Amino acid sequence: MVHLQATIDQVLRSARGHFPVDEPTLSRLLADHPNFESVAPLLKESRSETVRSAVLYLSAAGSREEAGVLSLLLHHPDQGVVELAEYGLWRIWMQSGTPRGTRALSEGIAQLKRGDFHAADQTLRQLIADEPDFAEAHFQHGLVLASLERVPEADRAYRQALRLNPGHFAAAAALGHACVEQHNLVGALYYYRRAIEIHPRLDGIADVVRELEESVGRGYDA
Repeated sequence: MVHLQATIDQVLRSARGHFPVDEPTLSRLLADHPNFESVAPLLKESRSETVRSAVLYLSAAGSREEAGVLSLLLHHPDQGVVELAEYGLWRIWMQSGTPRGTRALSEGIAQLKRGDFHAADQTLRQLIADEPDFAEAHFQHGLVLASLERVPEADRAYRQALRLNPGHFAAAAALGHACVEQHNLVGALYYYRRAIEIHPRLDGIADVVRELEESVGRGYDA
């Protein structure tokens, strides 16, 4: 419960100013720890604040079983719901390995953020050997490989992440970037379109799709 509350507080600090939530509803959810079936009706409420509270609870307390619902909420008309759903997906994806694997992933991401790409490569390569079905490990390894300018290897890593997690909008977008780097505009258009099909408000991707459609042709059907 302490860890859950810490997560809630962290998200609220960043979201409250722009996207207020129904805090009495959120407090009740935190106190009762209801299952998804009990939370689901709140996702259909007309008040955005109530929906955000339910999404925030699922984002902090949810597991891979709730990821599909959070993915659908990326299409919600309320921006706050979308951002909280995206947060929840990242949280679930990052914690989808074993406890040891999750710690290794965090270490690899920290090394990547510090610019220690070779150490991150080793950390994530070992993690993938130990937990080959951990989709987020493949995606983060792709980011490392791209940082090392090993684009074809990054492309393969992103593809594996997307194969394991078909809802991984960031992997689809990253594949679009990798295709551009490899002068494959048709492939880039396919993966960028796939990314915004999953997450319609993904920053900047819709604009790139429009530009590529002019270059590749609007008749191209992904």
